[in-house]
Amino acid sequence: MKKWLFIALIAFQFSNAQDGSNILASKQNEVKFDVLSAIAFSKIHISYERFLNEDFSVGISGGFQDSKNAKEDFDKGYDRTLPKYEINPFVRYSLSQSQKSFYFAELFVSANGGKYRELQRFVDEAGNGYYDTFEDNYTDVAIGGAVGYKLYIQEKFGLELFLGMGKNLFNTDKSPEVVPRVGLNFGYRF
Repeated sequence: MKKWLFIALIAFQFSNAQDGSNILASKQNEVKFDVLSAIAFSKIHISYERFLNEDFSVGISGGFQDSKNAKEDFDKGYDRTLPKYEINPFVRYSLSQSQKSFYFAELFVSANGGKYRELQRFVDEAGNGYYDTFEDNYTDVAIGGAVGYKLYIQEKFGLELFLGMGKNLFNTDKSPEVVPRVGLNFGYRF
């Protein structure tokens, strides 16, 4: 009797260990909020990620910036561009075997836009030339990559740190040449 009880206890422990490792595999969706962007840049950045298997995931993130300091720098002429929004679809590949903490590589596309300013030469009605600042909006698309690290706490709360950049492709005379991809996300996996 003791022998059967011991075997049942070992089998129960083994099945619980298997269930614990598969908890994250059964939760395929995650929503995240970028804490670093909110604190450092007054930027709201929210992401959704869908896990396809243990190695690959896809997602989309969106950000909107309405920082008073960035606007003041733009108005004073310190910055040529004032980024306002970005939408980033991405694909990630896990570089580690663990599902609870792992490094990842990411490829992303960024549709981004905002305001730009440049000094232009104008001609008045009398034919006199003069220079003045001209402001307009820009939109562009960037392609880039990032690397990062993700850690799960209690199988549902995730912390993620990533760093990367992309290059704008089409409207580079008006848009910024480089689009940064930096963040510290706090997420919930379900």
